[in-house]
Amino acid sequence: MSLQDWKNRYNPILIACIAIAFCAALWLVQTRIRVEKRNDTVEQTLDYQAIRMMAQREGYSSDKLLQQFKDAGVTTLIVYDATLERLDREKRISAMPGDVLQKAAVGVHRGAFDAVLASPDLDPDAVYVTRGNDEEAWSEVKEDLFLRYGAERVKQFSQAPEILEVKGDSRLLLEPDYRAKTPMMQAPLGLSVKELKEVQQKGFYVAVRPQNYLPYTQKGVDSLFARIDKAGVQVTTYVPCGTDVIGFPSDIDYMGKKLTERNIRLGLLEHVTQLQFANFAGLDALLRSVDNNAVRVLNIDAQENSKLMMPDALRRWALADEERNIRLNYVRLFLKPQNGVDIIDLNLDYMRQITQQVKARGYKIGVAGVFQKPGCEAAASANGNPGFAGSYEPDRTMLLLVALGAWAALAMYIGMIIPAFKGTKQYILIGVGMLLTAYSLFMGRGLSIRQGLAFLSAVLYPVLSISVIMSLWENIKEDNRSTMTVIFTALWQLALAIVLSLIGATLNAAIMGDTRFFLEADIYRGVKLTFIMPVLLTLLLFLRQYSIFSQDSAKPADLFSQLVQICKTRLTLGHFVILGILLFVAYIFVGRSGHTGGVPVPAIEIKLRLFLEQVMYARPREKEFLIGHPAFFLAVLAACRMAPNWCRLALVIGAVIGQGSLVQTFCHMRTPAMMSYIRAADGYLLGSALGIIAVIAVSIIMPYVKPWLRRFTVNE
Repeated sequence: MSLQDWKNRYNPILIACIAIAFCAALWLVQTRIRVEKRNDTVEQTLDYQAIRMMAQREGYSSDKLLQQFKDAGVTTLIVYDATLERLDREKRISAMPGDVLQKAAVGVHRGAFDAVLASPDLDPDAVYVTRGNDEEAWSEVKEDLFLRYGAERVKQFSQAPEILEVKGDSRLLLEPDYRAKTPMMQAPLGLSVKELKEVQQKGFYVAVRPQNYLPYTQKGVDSLFARIDKAGVQVTTYVPCGTDVIGFPSDIDYMGKKLTERNIRLGLLEHVTQLQFANFAGLDALLRSVDNNAVRVLNIDAQENSKLMMPDALRRWALADEERNIRLNYVRLFLKPQNGVDIIDLNLDYMRQITQQVKARGYKIGVAGVFQKPGCEAAASANGNPGFAGSYEPDRTMLLLVALGAWAALAMYIGMIIPAFKGTKQYILIGVGMLLTAYSLFMGRGLSIRQGLAFLSAVLYPVLSISVIMSLWENIKEDNRSTMTVIFTALWQLALAIVLSLIGATLNAAIMGDTRFFLEADIYRGVKLTFIMPVLLTLLLFLRQYSIFSQDSAKPADLFSQLVQICKTRLTLGHFVILGILLFVAYIFVGRSGHTGGVPVPAIEIKLRLFLEQVMYARPREKEFLIGHPAFFLAVLAACRMAPNWCRLALVIGAVIGQGSLVQTFCHMRTPAMMSYIRAADGYLLGSALGIIAVIAVSIIMPYVKPWLRRFTVNE
């Protein structure tokens, strides 16, 4: 391929545009890496009541157990709303359903409800509440009952003794019913000041999970923070509970203001699909209200946790902290013994090992950090939280320069497919694209245009990198290279292809590099399309540059005529078999992408993933080291052995899958940028090893297969 042909195919001005964009992207990525590295503290969290109940059931000292968990690395305890059932069980107040009292005798429940039993107005469809051993709890219960149920449902049944009657669902459920609203005995009833104080007195920070007031009132929010202030505790995080955030639907900004005043972070509970977070109504609005002062929270679902063995659950925490920006490990305790180990020893060992593994990955244990602007961090707040100087957003002027790389790549690719689309037409496309980008970025946040630019980079740069490699193959005129030479050629050409693909990956890492993407409040859209498009674009490019019906590489290819000829091909049973295999591969390929595919992962692959996670810093993706990179090695072998073009096409399609997967890795913005670069390097090493094996194996069997391939080509 002559120098003029290279300039015609790869316009030097477009290459200069890509170089400028890449330099701007590198500047933004190094800033992003600084932001990510500063956020290096993981918070270890348990449910306060779960620890107390475990100690009670096992006849163990709760104070001793709490201290042991603290020594095991737990920094924070989560406090939920109190309930009438729990407060009654602890004898802090007395509460009984009316239908139970209706069948009871005088003196029941320490005689607290004798006045109700003596009255003809006893209502079985109500709950009766009175004092217990904690006067502060009684005061809190009265306040919250009126806030949550209103004067229409709450009335004073008796003055001496003081008894409240609350109309409504008086059932006492043994198992939660997720299809209906929680009955009053087990419904949320506000945070307990006593519990908040107890947690801090034991040496822990506090995270809270109160539920919203339905119907919502601003007095409810005021009551929540009045209790926190009264307790004087160090609340690090508010994690929503129930179906919506506090303040939904009409007063989310007020809730956000209260959180901001106290620098209490918002906890984003990761969804079970590991994509974004659990859906609480109003969560995104609250996140915006606190300027993204939030942390990602991992918690294993209760039903799943009950089925897991401790080693299987253990491997998730440190890996999630490193790969998915989890900064608050909300650990759920095991409730039954495993492998001859009782539950207290089991859970203490569980927490110790989680702590050890998190530290081994370079993280500190303490109050979780947040993603924020670099270089202007505020001092830590009184509650122990890191200071928050505002969420990080990349410089928009630099983003505009990065956009130049996406538009230049689009212009270059179109010029390869449509010969008439050269020079001035390419520059006009770039100019219009840059104007559109500038308007979107500087007149708003530009989220839609950034998504579009990321998509262009993700689908075009893998294709362009393979295009450069195919251009190098055009210089091969005869089959005179040894197998060892082919391997060395494949090694440096794959390295070159990865470097070129990483240009697009770096553009993506910069385009979507801000706090909301780190938290997955915003995500890259079109993951499945990103896997498909490089394959289709490479197919079109190959058919445009090379004829699969003629082995004469000097003869110019006609894309349209080849597509017509493919459509006119007479189909045989063999074609249908091949088509069926390809459709099955496509189903697996697309179905396994993203987080919602219905294609299950085989057990052997799960074991392979576990092994690679242990032996490599960043486990490479199967599409790279199992498909793409070995196919690349075989494509180099096919080019050196002057194989038929249809054979090269099949292998090139496989090779671009690996390059596409490599770039798509950088679309997972929750994964630190440096880890994605290391993942690409690990994929190169492992994929090259498999590629070398594939080349040697094919070279051995090629003399036996070559005659058949020639007959097949002639027949076709």
